[in-house]
Amino acid sequence: MAKYFRWNPARTVDSVYNGVVQKRFLRKTSRSNVGSAVSSYYKIDDPNSSTEASLIHQNKTTGKPRQKMISKSSFALDTIHFTNNIGKRNHCLSEWVIFNAGAYIFSLPLGGYIHKLSGGSTSNVYVAGNNVARGNLTFSLNDEVWATETASSTSKRMPLHLMRNAATEGCVPKSLAGTRFGFYSTRYDGSNVSIYAIRDCQVTYGETGSNSGGYNNIVENVLSCSAGEVQTINLPTEQTRVFLQSTDDIIVSVAESGGGDRMMVPPASSYMYTRRTTTKGEWSTGSNATTSDNLVVYSTNTGTPVWATEIADGSGGDSSMGLGIEFLANTFTYGTTLSDYAIIAPFPDTEVIVKTNPVSQSGSSSNLETKETQWVTRFTHNLNATSPIQPTGIFVDGNGNSGSSFNDYTGSGGAAEIASGATSWWFESNNPVYVIINTPSNDEETLLGWMRRDSRKNLFLSTEADVKKYIINPDEDLFLEE
Repeated sequence: MAKYFRWNPARTVDSVYNGVVQKRFLRKTSRSNVGSAVSSYYKIDDPNSSTEASLIHQNKTTGKPRQKMISKSSFALDTIHFTNNIGKRNHCLSEWVIFNAGAYIFSLPLGGYIHKLSGGSTSNVYVAGNNVARGNLTFSLNDEVWATETASSTSKRMPLHLMRNAATEGCVPKSLAGTRFGFYSTRYDGSNVSIYAIRDCQVTYGETGSNSGGYNNIVENVLSCSAGEVQTINLPTEQTRVFLQSTDDIIVSVAESGGGDRMMVPPASSYMYTRRTTTKGEWSTGSNATTSDNLVVYSTNTGTPVWATEIADGSGGDSSMGLGIEFLANTFTYGTTLSDYAIIAPFPDTEVIVKTNPVSQSGSSSNLETKETQWVTRFTHNLNATSPIQPTGIFVDGNGNSGSSFNDYTGSGGAAEIASGATSWWFESNNPVYVIINTPSNDEETLLGWMRRDSRKNLFLSTEADVKKYIINPDEDLFLEE
């Protein structure tokens, strides 16, 4: 029997056609008598047999539901391959939205062309061609920036990392879009929260006024957001929890009014990875979430999303957010000096290779990613998590310290530069991981990556139960029909 779905990012109740809220969709078991054009419910066929399952997801362009048939005999591999190809793990293949005008450090680890959409006009702003490149470019508020393999702005995407030194809230990729966000502020005179709407929407936001409470405890304010514009709201309380919920996708960053803490704010998630003790909260209740070894935050209330903020590591703009399991990647690049890094691995048998300054690039393939690039290998780390709720980590600094916890290294940014001040970095793993660094201004930065094309079939969870629990269930835009 077919079913019918409607995109419902606001999670509103359907009192007209009696659809049931399921994640960010509405679901019906019978067709509406007015048809899809009026009701916005679209037909999704059931799997053809007991040997198949169906992954329901949203077409981000049309808003209509889509389905991907999955073979039950290769359930884990097919599901992992599908989710590795979509946007949430591919930040460096996304558009970066500029929240603060100024100079940005870029890294093009595989070469390519950098494009900018500004004021409705697209232009090419940097040409690397087949060459690995890093440098500085200046961008304006609301600019969107991305990289491609050829000079065409619509050709195959290439990885691009952007960062503004001493202003780590300055840009956010669209891959971190969502509708539920939370974070903690504790100092520097309140928060300036910047919001970019992917589509026109309403954002309900507020603060609890203390280090307690959840979304249900805020005094609600409502902001109307137009697609493609950055807007900033000012919240006066110094020590407070902040919550935002939107009717459609937005991306978020925050900088404290006094010029201190600043960070990208990723969406709340079922499993949030961190490098050390954090202030953490559940989305609605505000109760304490359960942690394991200070490397992951999750709730014992099934399905309740959480957030985690770490503040004050000893130097710089000392705040950073954890990152949800559905946003983890296996490849990262970074385009300036590095004093320390931490890698958190949620999956077993994880190998991470850390490389610096490429020497040369060669190969006859027209696909830049398949060309062989000669980098200098600095470190190889083997990490073996028991499960995603029992992750393991490695912490490395330029003073020669390393270990399995935050206390084993200088994580403030104050250590010597690793690899004699190398300025081009490549982190490569066989499984998705969480990476956090300190920038040259000693600001924590959650490093966002992408999934290498040749690795997207790597099987990092093998059982159907684990795939459902740690891949399908946390993703608000994905659910399973069997």
